[in-house]
Amino acid sequence: MKHIYKLLIITVLLPLAALAAKETGSLKTSNIKFNRIGSNVQLSADLVLDSLRLGGNRQIYVTPVVEGPGGENVALPSVLVNGRNMHYAYLRGNMPKEKHSGYDIAYEVRRHNGRQQSLHYTALTPMEAWMLDPSAAVRMVLDTCGCGRAAGSSVGTPTPLNLNPAPRMRLVYRTPEVTEQPVSVHEGRARVQFEVDRTELHDIPYTCRNGQRIDNRAQLKIIEDSVRYALSDPNVEIASIDICGYASPESPYLHNEYLATNRSRALSEYIGRRFNLPTDKCTYSSVPENWGEFREMVENASDITPVQRRELLALIDRPAYGPSDYDAKEKELKTDPRFAQLYRGKILPQWFPQLRCTKFAINTRLKPLDDKKLDEVIRKTPELMSLNQMFRVARLYPEGSDQFNEVIGIARQYYPEDPVANINAAVAAMHKGDFDAAASMLGKAGNSPEAENARGVLAARKGDFETALRHFEAAGNLPEALKNKALLIE
Repeated sequence: MKHIYKLLIITVLLPLAALAAKETGSLKTSNIKFNRIGSNVQLSADLVLDSLRLGGNRQIYVTPVVEGPGGENVALPSVLVNGRNMHYAYLRGNMPKEKHSGYDIAYEVRRHNGRQQSLHYTALTPMEAWMLDPSAAVRMVLDTCGCGRAAGSSVGTPTPLNLNPAPRMRLVYRTPEVTEQPVSVHEGRARVQFEVDRTELHDIPYTCRNGQRIDNRAQLKIIEDSVRYALSDPNVEIASIDICGYASPESPYLHNEYLATNRSRALSEYIGRRFNLPTDKCTYSSVPENWGEFREMVENASDITPVQRRELLALIDRPAYGPSDYDAKEKELKTDPRFAQLYRGKILPQWFPQLRCTKFAINTRLKPLDDKKLDEVIRKTPELMSLNQMFRVARLYPEGSDQFNEVIGIARQYYPEDPVANINAAVAAMHKGDFDAAASMLGKAGNSPEAENARGVLAARKGDFETALRHFEAAGNLPEALKNKALLIE
């Protein structure tokens, strides 16, 4: 792979530092460049001495110091600027050693006061991983007394190395696909009564042929109130109402199946008419014989013996492969000496009526709403929104704004395992500088081009350019990934 590097050129003159004496003037730098060359970093700069005045016995040490985010630092070779007398003393070797002890002097130059004068500086230093951090910078440290960098020094303004191209790389959000609306389910149970062997639903009090009095008003109100509650939010609509009728095990199975199915249909049609719903939004089904809840009753009964419980459960759990098998179970309940008395005294008169019930599920979803209205919904009932709708709301705000990031966070909160929610949350976190959180989210972001691009940027920030390059290549023709890849390769 070709050498990977980035070049920064600063052409505006940068004040380095004012010297201790006012009449000394100042020293400036220009054309600061940082190159990554193999395993080294090269610094080059022009030191501009035009406005600097030095007395014959004065001198200045200029030392570039590279600083890292964790206190790391590397001092590069120094430049010694001498006045006339100190220059000749240096050439003759007569300068006191203490004047330049501790310095690795790369350049020595005499300052000719009043003249334009500059020095081109260049030096190499081994590349360190911390130098790729965006906060890594170089400062020019001036020592005006020759007493060492720790004292008598003036520290210049930091200039970022910008060796790592990651801060200039591009991240991209992924638009979630349009999917069916999430459905909220409101479940309930009612005991709607029917005349023996009949399937007509009576919604007002009714006296049967055998004298039985049927009053379904309270039970129908349970269902109707549930529908009204589900529709209490003006932004939602009924997706469907599912009615399931349950019959008890007495009578032949096929007859029970006919009764349960048609009674469920009658109730479903009633609810559809009551709320003016299309027929396709009211569905019905049935369970001809409610053996499941019968089993729960046996398990939880406190007024039967352990032997009765064990034998009843064995009968209930016996495999049944068709109507005749269920009818055989019912006959055994009626006639077997182990169960007959319990059947007549408790099971038939007390338990079986409770098994004849209706269970209903009211499914609601958001109505079609514009993005502005969805922005109101996400503040109150975000669970009703699809991921695509949440992203539409986020797009109402500038990327990176508090409102945008808030919506992206809500999307991940309600879709924590969704790859698109995670890639978008990871990108938002990277824009905020929270790279640890982004790395965690990218673990759930799948292998979309956007996710691979984000992983590449994350690897580049760590200085792992080879891994970054693999991720950018895996992102295919994603424009942002192609541009990021170009930043890595000469």
